Amino acid sequence: MLINHCHVSPKGFGPEKDKPDMGTIAGLQRILDDVGVEGAVCFAPFGWEGGVWEEIGGGLDRNEWLCRELRRYPNLFGFATIYPQDHDAADQLKRAIEMGLVGAKVHPPVMRIRLDDPSIERFWQMAESLRIPISIHTGAHGWNLRHYMPILLDDIAQRHPNLRIIIEHIGGIAFFEQALAVLHNNRNCYAGLTQCSGRDPRYRLLPERLKLLLETVGADRIIYGLDYPWNSNNLEALKSDIDWIQSWGISEEEVQKILGGNLKRLIEEVRRKG
Repeated sequence: MLINHCHVSPKGFGPEKDKPDMGTIAGLQRILDDVGVEGAVCFAPFGWEGGVWEEIGGGLDRNEWLCRELRRYPNLFGFATIYPQDHDAADQLKRAIEMGLVGAKVHPPVMRIRLDDPSIERFWQMAESLRIPISIHTGAHGWNLRHYMPILLDDIAQRHPNLRIIIEHIGGIAFFEQALAVLHNNRNCYAGLTQCSGRDPRYRLLPERLKLLLETVGADRIIYGLDYPWNSNNLEALKSDIDWIQSWGISEEEVQKILGGNLKRLIEEVRRKG
C-alpha cells in the first residue's frame, strides 16, 4: 500500500494535541508501521503548520527541507508545495523535481489562486512537461467558490493532456457532480479519495455516488489519501478507511490499485522520465 495526501512539518500540528509528533514525518511513519502500510506521499508545508516557517524551517526552503528529511525514509515520497502565483513558480517546481520530489500540491483557497488565472499558465505548462501528478484541493474551504470550482479544472486538463491531476476530495459533497464531469471528460484526471469515508461531512462520498464513481470512472483512476494529520485519530482513520475500501465488493486487484497501485504508477513515470 502507498497512501497519498499526508501533510508534514518539522513540528507537530493538527487535532491530536495529546500526540505532539502528529504532523511530523516520524509520527506518520509510526502510523504506517502500526497498520502495516508500505509507504506514503508527503506534502511540503504551506508555511504555517506547526509554526511560522521562517522560525521552524532551519533556514531551508520548504521543499528543500522535505527532500532532506525524506533521505532517511526511503519508503516515503515527496510532493512540492508551490504557490503558482509566485513569479518563479515554474522554476521552483522544476528545481523541486530535480531535487527528488515526484509531484506537487496546490490548494487554491489556502494559496488564494484562481485556477483559470492566465498568469499561472506557465506553472501548468511546466508541470505537464515534467509529467508529474498534481494533487489539487477541491470542495468548499472558505474563500470565493467561483475561484476554485472543480469545473475549472476541465480547461486545464484539456489544454494539458499530459498533466496528471488528482482531484482531491472529488469536489466534496457540494461539488461532486462537477468533479465527476471533469473525470468523465479527461482521462488524465484522477479521483482523490481523501476524507470521503464520512469523518468530515463536507467531503463524504454518498453510497450512490460511490457506485457511480466505480461504474463510470473505475478503480484505475481512484487514489486514496489519508489527509494526515487532519483527523481526530489518525491511526484509527487509516485503519477504518482501508476497511471501508475493502468492503466495497470489488476485486482485490482493484482494491490494491486504489490503495497505492495507481499512485505508484504515476510516480514511476516521473522517475523514468528523470
